[in-house]
Amino acid sequence: MKFTGKTLIQVILLIIQFTAAKGQVSLHGIVSDSTSNKNLPFVNIGIRHKNIGTVSQRDGSFNLTIPSENNADTLTFSMVGYQDHKSAIRDLPDNVNVKLKPKTEQLAEIVIKSPLLIEKKLGESNYRALIQFTDGSTNQKDIFEIAQLIHLDTALSKVTSVNLYISTSRADSGTFRINFYGYDGRHPTTRIYDKNITQTHAIKKGWLTFDLKQYSIYLKGDIVAAIEFIPNSPVNKPINYNIKVVGATKSFYRASSQGDWRLPPHHYVLYVTALAEKTSK
Repeated sequence: MKFTGKTLIQVILLIIQFTAAKGQVSLHGIVSDSTSNKNLPFVNIGIRHKNIGTVSQRDGSFNLTIPSENNADTLTFSMVGYQDHKSAIRDLPDNVNVKLKPKTEQLAEIVIKSPLLIEKKLGESNYRALIQFTDGSTNQKDIFEIAQLIHLDTALSKVTSVNLYISTSRADSGTFRINFYGYDGRHPTTRIYDKNITQTHAIKKGWLTFDLKQYSIYLKGDIVAAIEFIPNSPVNKPINYNIKVVGATKSFYRASSQGDWRLPPHHYVLYVTALAEKTSK
């Protein structure tokens, strides 16, 4: 049998694809609450620092393909309000059932008694930017998270909203999770507010406001406020939001559930509102 040059190339490509796929690990399964057995949506699943991951669907199910070179790594399942679950990938069956344990610690209730409270806007609230940016979550099966460094007062402030300027309307709604992280002087660190804040909103041009008054979020000092874009199924059209090339704020992003934070070459038009004592500095 004679092979033409084109046929030979096709055969070689098929061999390469088969060899690459042979070492991959394809995982699927369900993530649920260990106490109630309720399936958990939007659990972050991935390999830390490797930008390989996914997020569980609304019914708690997930699918993830692990490249062969990462078979010796550890897979982490994490969600706000639950203890992280870690498993060696080589020890996992193809069909994975993960039970996350709820955290037992309780947040102390905090009340600012001072009558002299004022609402402040903190972050970037000037939306008149000439550049638009398309989020990276619409063409993948994992989250996309953007964040802004916020300088709160040294006294406790009650965070009442997070706001992002949307530049273009779209027909479909979007699902988001609001997170708050510590700051080590360079990057976001661990979550500093451990309650799940997931909201679904219509995507309309203008300010997209996440109302947080009901959550009693009291924070102080330098924190990082983040908006996590939850991928929808089927995939929706992109969400367009404004950015600024020049600004005094510091922004971050990451494109996978357990991925590293990166510094974009721009600033997000994102701010928070917070109630603080009038006399605090």
